[in-house]
Amino acid sequence: MSNQEKIVFLYRAGHIPEQIIEKAHADVPDGFTLIFTEEKDSDETRRGLVAEADYLVCYGRGFDDLDVAQKAKIFQVLSAGFDRLDIDAFTKAGIPVANNGGANAPTVAEHAIMLMLSVYKKLPTHHNGLHNEEWIGHRHALEMRELRAKQVGIVGFGKIGQEVARIANGFLANVAFFDPIDVAQTVKDEFKATQMSFDSLLKTSDIISVHTPLNDATRGMMNKAAFTKMKPTSIFIATARGPVTVEADLIDALDQGVIAGAGIDVFEEEPTPNDNGLFGRDNVVVTPHMAGTTIDTWARRLDFAFSNIQRVASGEEPLAQINK
Repeated sequence: MSNQEKIVFLYRAGHIPEQIIEKAHADVPDGFTLIFTEEKDSDETRRGLVAEADYLVCYGRGFDDLDVAQKAKIFQVLSAGFDRLDIDAFTKAGIPVANNGGANAPTVAEHAIMLMLSVYKKLPTHHNGLHNEEWIGHRHALEMRELRAKQVGIVGFGKIGQEVARIANGFLANVAFFDPIDVAQTVKDEFKATQMSFDSLLKTSDIISVHTPLNDATRGMMNKAAFTKMKPTSIFIATARGPVTVEADLIDALDQGVIAGAGIDVFEEEPTPNDNGLFGRDNVVVTPHMAGTTIDTWARRLDFAFSNIQRVASGEEPLAQINK
């Protein structure tokens, strides 16, 4: 085993089921040794493993051991987001950083669509009614809407945003998007999507669904000014990163009837306090930052990570590299 290269997998306690850890050990490619180190492990243990690592894999946590990662040939993140990392420091150290290459895109996209439908059909209200022995029936009929023919406005048209467009097309919705990059016409045609300015998207869309990374440009972009430009009948969906949205401004927009509802999977603080002002509203559906996690997603994450490590081991450039 001593001549095998080491893959060190860093993860936050409770974020990876034991079944997935077992699968990772079973699937590790020939010629590699896989070692897991949990966030609760001692600094000495963790840093010792990082120092010996030829390849680093990370999920659900930051990374403060770059000073000892002298052998690492890649830092492979299993999430789409990488906001917990100092990318400039990795670049200076000469270590490529790659995200999951869209492995969780179908899962997050499905969740975003589910939130849209749940808000539109007041699913929690009806679900809880039956559990509380109340037959609500058609009481809320005039408050509910269809996805068909609505404009789904997507903020950020990367892999997840495109998957949202693909599914929305299946519901016969109209798709529009904002992205700071001019997207090729062939891509727009493929997803039957119209590119707009941010302001135009806010003003014309029935649903705004955010799928941007968290960075200096996107932090707080969904704020009072943004919500004020939305239709009073529109709903807001957040499955990217919590700090993209100013929660106080969202709560105020809901209180004042500036927008009609919201579906929220991500929060400014996580875990979010139990007294979060978004809770307890019949026009808001909330989930605990789990949009990107299914057993199917985990299989794709591991497949992509091991494949990317093999690429680097053979002298090729990694896929989905962030800091080229």
